[in-house]
Amino acid sequence: MTKNKINLLLITASVLALAACSPESQSEQSGNGDRSSVADNVTSETRHDDHGEDENHAEAEGHAEDDHGDEGHEDDDGHGEDNEHSESAEVHLDASQISDLGIVVSPVSSGAVDGILELPAEVGFDLNHLAHVSPRVSGIVRSVAVAEGDRVEAGDVLAVLNSRPLADAKASYLSARARLDLAESSFEREERLWERQISAEQDFLDARRALEEARIEVRSAGQQLDALGVDVSSLPRMVASSDVSLTRYELAAPISGTIIERHAVLGEVLEEGAQPPAFIVADTDSVWVDAAIYGADLGRIRSGAPVSIDPGDGGPPIESTIDFVSPQIGERTRTGRARIVIENPGDRLRPGMFVTVFAAASDAQPTVRVPVTALQTVDGETVVFVRSADGFEVREVRLGRRSDRFAEILSGVSLGEMIATTETFSLKAELQKGEFDDGHAH
Repeated sequence: MTKNKINLLLITASVLALAACSPESQSEQSGNGDRSSVADNVTSETRHDDHGEDENHAEAEGHAEDDHGDEGHEDDDGHGEDNEHSESAEVHLDASQISDLGIVVSPVSSGAVDGILELPAEVGFDLNHLAHVSPRVSGIVRSVAVAEGDRVEAGDVLAVLNSRPLADAKASYLSARARLDLAESSFEREERLWERQISAEQDFLDARRALEEARIEVRSAGQQLDALGVDVSSLPRMVASSDVSLTRYELAAPISGTIIERHAVLGEVLEEGAQPPAFIVADTDSVWVDAAIYGADLGRIRSGAPVSIDPGDGGPPIESTIDFVSPQIGERTRTGRARIVIENPGDRLRPGMFVTVFAAASDAQPTVRVPVTALQTVDGETVVFVRSADGFEVREVRLGRRSDRFAEILSGVSLGEMIATTETFSLKAELQKGEFDDGHAH
């Protein structure tokens, strides 16, 4: 390469270097720098805005959390108030309203919850308070004083008969009384003569023997009349008066009760011991409930075991105990028999009714319990309605074991407290109605 060419290349390089260092290039570079700076500023502002939005978002979230916390606190307070309100809530009802709603109030009791046997049973007459009334001597019915359904007292006359055999028995008694009077007079006379040594001793002894025989005849005749149903206290009057009818036979009630059957008809001839009896009198203030015991349950029922009898009339069960468990198995039914004697004022149980007996088995454990019909759910809690002066208090309870009929009470109510055991859904409806109308239970 020549020297001239070398110089030309050097000159060209110098010109290019000068052009690069010209003000226009610097301005362009400065512009590029400004754009970079603006971009940096935009990025910085964007970041600052984002940070501000993040702070605002965090602040908003913080307020939201505070608000939510306040709301939660209010909910907690509100829930606390609800709980307090639930514990003290009452349903205001007077006695007539309670009766109109059909609500039954019963005490919290002690008994078995599980291990309860359900037994079919039939109500029958208490044979200790039942009487078949038939004449003890044949006669014709002259009058009937009662009808079926009449209440009678012991000694009341049910019917009057004319009886010839009775007249004969009364005549025998009167004859015996007359002979006794004569024997007494004869004995007194012979006794005076013997004391004066006027009469022989044998005459005196014969008179005394005749007196004793007369006394025996009177006693025998009087007992025969008593056996025929004649009131012995009326005998002196019969002896003293000649107007007393010898044929009149009064058929009287031996016990107090109700005439449940009458077979005596005016003009009918009733024979001694006639069947069916002329009248049946029953005192249904006491009845027997005979429950059938099947198979494997025979060994689980004991005398004295508590029972609950459901008559099926919608009323409360009848609580009692088993009085007697028969050792004999029925030949036809092949079942055992448990008898419960029930005091029955008001005739709630009627002979012939079929009822259900719930008996506690010998292995059942007693505990505080309420019928499941007493339980309701209010605001997710199980409650019962406790009788108060103004109606019912809503009381939360904690349950243990539960069966189809009873629930064990672990806490909430005590033994003996009076609670509603039927129609409790009506009380719940009244409670909710009060909350809807007034904003709280009334």
